[in-house]
Amino acid sequence: MDERFNKINRLLSNYSLGKFDKRLAISRRLDEVDAFIAGVNMLGEELKSITISRNYFTNIFNTVSDMVFILDKKGMVENINKAVSEQLEYDLESVKGRAFDDLHPVEKGTFFKDILRELKMETGPVAKESFIFSASGKRIPVQLTAAYLLDEGGNKKAILLSAKDMTLQLKTENLIIRAIIDTQEKERRRLALDLHDSLGQQLSAIKFFISSLGETLNNRVEKEILEKSSDALSGILTDMRDICFNLMPNTLEEFGLLDAVQELCNKTRYGKKIEFEIFHLEELPRMLKKLEIDIYRVIQEFINNSMKHSDASKISIIFKYDERNIQIILSDNGQGFDHSARSSKGMGLQNVQSRVKSHKGEIQIRSERGKGTRYTVVIPLEEQ
Repeated sequence: MDERFNKINRLLSNYSLGKFDKRLAISRRLDEVDAFIAGVNMLGEELKSITISRNYFTNIFNTVSDMVFILDKKGMVENINKAVSEQLEYDLESVKGRAFDDLHPVEKGTFFKDILRELKMETGPVAKESFIFSASGKRIPVQLTAAYLLDEGGNKKAILLSAKDMTLQLKTENLIIRAIIDTQEKERRRLALDLHDSLGQQLSAIKFFISSLGETLNNRVEKEILEKSSDALSGILTDMRDICFNLMPNTLEEFGLLDAVQELCNKTRYGKKIEFEIFHLEELPRMLKKLEIDIYRVIQEFINNSMKHSDASKISIIFKYDERNIQIILSDNGQGFDHSARSSKGMGLQNVQSRVKSHKGEIQIRSERGKGTRYTVVIPLEEQ
């Protein structure tokens, strides 16, 4: 038997052990065996190149500080890097084959679909703020970036999802946001009190004087003028009370969030062809004043937008509560809007997002032309 075959067998055995540095010399015969040896040598070069690339990727994969997940196109975890194990306390065996949505149980089964839909719409990576839960149940705010992994033919093979822990950054941002929001609410309260206690009392006094004067007049024309003046003042007083209510409803401070929302819906319903539905399984407990105010403002902004822009005839408000989170689901049957359009990212929506974000919460907005709008707000109570 040609000794060269033994050398080929030994070389292939080395390759199977990951040793790709050795090569066989080509004899002067240049026969079929030499041609086979040349092919094996080329195989060694290719295996060495692949191994170097794989090791290079693995080193980067495990040394970056951000958490990195490799997901299949159904959202199942195929691989994780070292940062995931360190920061989320998961090992690969415990998450491999599980849905990424399991780590983000707000609207289970829909979060990855949102990412996939945005990837199909965008030409590059998709970035969004969200949160994931660690193995011990700790809620970690993250900046997520998703992109397709392509094979050599340019086909979409898997999804690379990186998650940057935003805890420290959000803590700083939230301090600033809360200072701004608290200052705004303090000024709203001061203005409402000033309008009610000062201007309101003066207008009421003027109305009383006009009514008293009208009773003493016999001239019909003069009496009609005073009556019209009194009616105009009544309208002004009504408008002023509405302004005071919008600035700071007393019901919110005295009786809590649920009663204030019911009062808001009742006031909005009068004179409007709009139906409100409020659902809650049990009486909501009193929460921190600033949290109740911010939830109220989010609902108030949603109702205002529905009335002004969506041409909705029905608005639904659902409260869900457990010991960990409060969830508010707001929806209407209006005309909806294109959430990706720049015009949908106005100051009102930015204020809503800032208020939710300041409580380490999350808001998901779904809207399509002709299919209404839906906000899902989740705020962790243990963080308050």
